[in-house]
Amino acid sequence: MAIYQKNNVEIESADKKSVEDYLNLYLNFKLKVHDAEIQGYDTVPSFKVELEGYVDQLAAPYLVDNQFTEDLIKEAYERLQFEIRASHILIKTPENPTPQDTLFAWQKANSILKLAKTDTDFVELAKANSDDPSVAQNGGELGYFSAFRMVYPFESMAFNTPVGSVSNLVRTSYGYHILKIEDKIPARGEIKAAHIMIISNDKSSEDEVKKAKKKISEIYAELKAGEAFAKLANSYSDDRGSAQKGGDLGWFAAGRMVPEFEKVAFGLSEKGNYSEPFKTEFGWHIVLLEDKRNVGSYKDEYEELAKKVKGDRRSLGSEHALVEKLMIEYGVKIKTKSKTAYYDVIDSTYFSNSWDANLAKGLNATLITINDKILGKKKTTITQLEFTDFLKNKMRNQKAVSIPMFVEKEFNAFLDYSIINYEKSILGLKYPEYKALVTEYHDGILLFEIMEAEVWKKAMKDTTGLAQFFDSTQNNYMWKERLDAKMYICNSLENANIVLEMVAGNKSDSTIEEQLNQSTELGVTMREGKFEEGKEDFLENVEWKKALTIQEVKGSFVVVNVLNVLPAQTKELTEVKGLVTSAYQDELDKIWIADLRDKYTFSINTEVLNNATK
Repeated sequence: MAIYQKNNVEIESADKKSVEDYLNLYLNFKLKVHDAEIQGYDTVPSFKVELEGYVDQLAAPYLVDNQFTEDLIKEAYERLQFEIRASHILIKTPENPTPQDTLFAWQKANSILKLAKTDTDFVELAKANSDDPSVAQNGGELGYFSAFRMVYPFESMAFNTPVGSVSNLVRTSYGYHILKIEDKIPARGEIKAAHIMIISNDKSSEDEVKKAKKKISEIYAELKAGEAFAKLANSYSDDRGSAQKGGDLGWFAAGRMVPEFEKVAFGLSEKGNYSEPFKTEFGWHIVLLEDKRNVGSYKDEYEELAKKVKGDRRSLGSEHALVEKLMIEYGVKIKTKSKTAYYDVIDSTYFSNSWDANLAKGLNATLITINDKILGKKKTTITQLEFTDFLKNKMRNQKAVSIPMFVEKEFNAFLDYSIINYEKSILGLKYPEYKALVTEYHDGILLFEIMEAEVWKKAMKDTTGLAQFFDSTQNNYMWKERLDAKMYICNSLENANIVLEMVAGNKSDSTIEEQLNQSTELGVTMREGKFEEGKEDFLENVEWKKALTIQEVKGSFVVVNVLNVLPAQTKELTEVKGLVTSAYQDELDKIWIADLRDKYTFSINTEVLNNATK
């Protein structure tokens, strides 16, 4: 009944006939799945890989701390109500820093921070010290941004630092940052804009710079004279990606474009307004405001925010928060001596991807124990052997660090991995709805595989059977009376009259097209075919007889040459092969189901069925 109710959510009470009908369909489904299992479809590697992929997706919502995630979504929504303008100084660290790299960067950043906290000019400090390559052009200025535009630690520091203040050091994957918060304003939402751009940058010659300025001025004059923005963008803009769409840049919020561009674009007040030419580091622009929208309500934005949060690195903390809860819930214990034993078996060769795992061959003691009393399970143990395999699989060339520090870091990652894997393994016991979903996907994949083999591909390959099936059912595939006609769609009545004369004079289609499409591609467009009544707008008012006429349809002038009126007749198999194949598949499916019902024994619990309809 659970499957029935899930697929009939709009039915308020279970009607007996509908339940029995659905039971019949469900029985057919389960017989096919059973047959697939008997034939070993569920043992094929491709099936196992596909199912595991779906299981990972289904398990994902259960393997995070939902409250932690909810808090992140609320935090993101609150931050989206504002935009912050900030400048920063970056002191980079290598991708895989050693403790010495980190200490050096921290000391340098800390000494600069002390200066920044005084009255020292922040722009000059940034230009003299920042490792951000754009600092020479912008003095560390980042423009306005809101949530999701910067890496999460940077974003959090920006939102937690008062306007006019310099932040404390914040560490990201890039290194150490010092922020100065210049401004904080209510969010301006998103805008949809288009632009025309003429390249003029620091690589342009003096002559190219002059020509670019002249060209943008001439385009602006055309715009002022009434020429369409999209046409000018398509003809002249050097940003060819947007030019082909009339200059359209789509929707964007603060932080997506360079500050100079955003200042002008967000400064336009009315839809349809466009700017005067202005300059950025890329060149000259004219921007058109196409639309504006504000941040919606929490309810309206929730789904999109949840998707962004879950796809952002900030959500990584959610998994770790779950691990911490599960460690308490399951009474997880760590054998410290079993962990520190790796201090003696890991050496510097690990960092050059050449460590001999045999050094840990003698380590097979318990490393982690899980006492899951909630589900009444016995103690689960995770051994050193599993940690050794984990280390082997993660080995790669990397910067060397102290062995104890490395072991502790990798063990923490292994602990999270092990707890999450354990939780994943018992999700079906803890959550019946999850188990039901996994079963649905399992059965659904098997059904697809066996249907493809027993019905779909069989119908495609069995050309003889398909032809015989068509012969026995061809009265189901009939053409109604049709017109065999040619249509000449013209952009003016004058052109339609010219075409009428040329067709009457037996001029060829190529001659007609050559004469009328000399200066435009829109003079005449041709179509021909066999058309049933109501299947073609241009034939709406045409009499069903051989004739040559001019019709006016939806603003176009159409010369219609009816060559013949075709009587109702049987369609050829080639004309309806798709429909016939589909019907043949249905027939094969019916035969197969009948065979399965004869092949396998089954019973129906009528008491349960009757209770479902009470």
